[in-house]
Amino acid sequence: MGLFDLFKKRENKETLKSETPKTELFLSISRYNEYIVRFVGMQQQGNFAPISAYEKPDGEIVGFLYFFSGDDESYTLSAQEVIGKMETNFEHKLANNKIKSYTIFYHSQFANDDNHKLANSDEELKAISISYHFKNGKKGKIGLPYHYENDVIKYHGFTDFSKEENDAIFSTELKDNKNYFEDREEVKSPIIENEIGLKIKKSNSADLDNTWGGIFGFDRYEKPNGGQALRDHFVLAIENGVVMSKDNVSISQLEYEDVILKGITVDERPITILPVIKTDYVVDVVNKEITEWENFDNLKAIITGNSCDEFGLIYFATDYAENREIYLSKKELNVNISGIAFVLDISTLDNLEGEPKFSEDFTMYMPSKDLTNYACFDFIGLLQDFKATELLVDSSLKGYLMKVQLVNAPGIKDLFTIDIFVAEENMRFTELTKGMKLSGMFQMQGHIAK
Repeated sequence: MGLFDLFKKRENKETLKSETPKTELFLSISRYNEYIVRFVGMQQQGNFAPISAYEKPDGEIVGFLYFFSGDDESYTLSAQEVIGKMETNFEHKLANNKIKSYTIFYHSQFANDDNHKLANSDEELKAISISYHFKNGKKGKIGLPYHYENDVIKYHGFTDFSKEENDAIFSTELKDNKNYFEDREEVKSPIIENEIGLKIKKSNSADLDNTWGGIFGFDRYEKPNGGQALRDHFVLAIENGVVMSKDNVSISQLEYEDVILKGITVDERPITILPVIKTDYVVDVVNKEITEWENFDNLKAIITGNSCDEFGLIYFATDYAENREIYLSKKELNVNISGIAFVLDISTLDNLEGEPKFSEDFTMYMPSKDLTNYACFDFIGLLQDFKATELLVDSSLKGYLMKVQLVNAPGIKDLFTIDIFVAEENMRFTELTKGMKLSGMFQMQGHIAK
């Protein structure tokens, strides 16, 4: 039957046309048979991303898709945005006679009705829809309904086509070693350079899940309903009243001894809550690049720069909501720098056999390869001091505020010694001791010093 026998002939065929002559629509769509089969195959492999194909003036069919490089996952497109961009692009080319036709393939809610809306959840997955437009004027959508039966997908056939036409489609064999998507476009984060030379980049898929895992402890936060305490304290912060407002942005907060839980609303609409680690440590920073989080109304940002001592800094700006204009208009700022440990361990670097020996006071921090877009660093640091601290209304969240030396330079004491919060749950050992060598990962944060 073709397609690895995944296309099921329905015993009840009243929904399929039975005439033998091939219809005009079928003759048009059949130019894209290979892409129908290719898209079905993608679904079998667990890939539900929209694809498309178009017909060049000489009749050649070319596949097109958007792709994301593995280097930067901070900016993505939703399936709806992909479909919209494809349609806009193809309609323009069709109007200018650069192509003769196009098809866009996506998964929809179609159930032998006129509902070709995009499926946005597993429950809505009911069909493959094909949006088509041909130069001769034929334009519309057709659907290939399917259902799951014991984890096997059963395809019912295009309701617009006869049984013979459906068989012709699904008996199409794909060519070995053929590149079905010769035309590809990489999705990149938009970047501009503003009038003072700052690069402004956009992210639309970032979140603070790991940050809150750092505060609550990952095991606790990732449990079912583990985020309820965070939601409850967001409400409490808002109920606590506004501590400052600027334009339509309002800031409210819950303040503890060493940590502030900061709620942000816009026009009284809750946007986000974020943790601020209290610190007196200030660094003179020269900012170079700002990555704004579009999915949070550009009220959050990761900032990249250097200290005046020339060591690199990447930090999550906890005051970006209220100080966005300052960040965008000034490169040189005095910034309070602190951090949240995601994992904390005792450094074993000095005990590794066969490895180069480092000095007793060796320290370092470097951008994490695991969380490249979140101002996270792998580090080896010297614990100068620490104290126990508690969070939440019921003081149930236990942790420590540590002073950790990350940069060591001859003759300069505490060159880069910052306050880092660690939840007890994220420690791989039980007892802190002054002077011990620590290792792990932390997220750097900062706010403009008052």
